Amino acid sequence: MIEEATGFLRHTLVAHLGLVSDGKPYVTPMAFVVDDGRILFRTRPGRKLEAIVENPAVCIEACSFDESTGEWQSVIVNGTAAQVTDPAVGEHAVTLLLEKYARQLGPPMGIGALQPLASTSHVIEVVIDQVSNMTSGIGLAPQTGRGRL
Repeated sequence: MIEEATGFLRHTLVAHLGLVSDGKPYVTPMAFVVDDGRILFRTRPGRKLEAIVENPAVCIEACSFDESTGEWQSVIVNGTAAQVTDPAVGEHAVTLLLEKYARQLGPPMGIGALQPLASTSHVIEVVIDQVSNMTSGIGLAPQTGRGRL
């Protein structure tokens, strides 16, 4: 189940990061990569980074929906977020992000596409503690009724 769920995440372009910010729920979209039992993404200083520092317990959700059939898939990851302090891990994350999104989006993604953020951005690592998934009848399990919303 974990392998299938992380495989789904590897091909998903946008996920939603759930945080607690100033004691209130906060959800924001993000670009990300899955690497070796963790999720890596970049962020600039602001509410997202402050919330991670305040409370590193996070939830990440990614989904797909087929408009022609009504079928959907969803993966939810619970984990612990932390700023990456090792420059080698940060560079590795940027390389993985470029590879993933250049493959999906094509030009103008390429060498240096994420580098303008380097001086003001932070790489965040979310160690995957728990994975759950749901589907309306295709792919992942457990299942609900076909096309059921």
